[in-house]
Amino acid sequence: MNYRKIEFGSSINKELELILVQIAKWHNLTPKQWKLDYRVSKEDIDETVQRIKNAKNEDLFITIVEDKQEQIQGFIWAYKQKKHQDSVMILSLYIEEDFRGKGLATKLKTLLEEWCHSEGIKKIHTTTHYENHNMIVLNQKLGYIPGMVNMTKIL
Repeated sequence: MNYRKIEFGSSINKELELILVQIAKWHNLTPKQWKLDYRVSKEDIDETVQRIKNAKNEDLFITIVEDKQEQIQGFIWAYKQKKHQDSVMILSLYIEEDFRGKGLATKLKTLLEEWCHSEGIKKIHTTTHYENHNMIVLNQKLGYIPGMVNMTKIL
């Protein structure tokens, strides 16, 4: 597997645009794992791509994992917090189902930690759906401490 940090300047080529669209699709489809009727629109994907493009490159950490055929099989997307520049928020981490359980998510999180150390970042924040037991276990194994539980009641 190959891990590649994505960086871009003022112009984005076609390959990078396709990578950003794939990341946006996976990011926006994540709730479908828990809500079977969840729908994602093209506008949702376009908004996510634009959100990534609008971020300052120095505040952004996106790394993809590719197989031997250079097909993207997962990614991690994090950014520096505006209020607390010594912290990072993981917005999304996704691994294709056939590649789960092979240490790819662990490696992506380790690469993020290495980047954080080089940037002087002291804290990583993340959120995980309460039913995503594998990610909760992985986070705890990596030293993440559980915090707030967000609860909602639909009326």
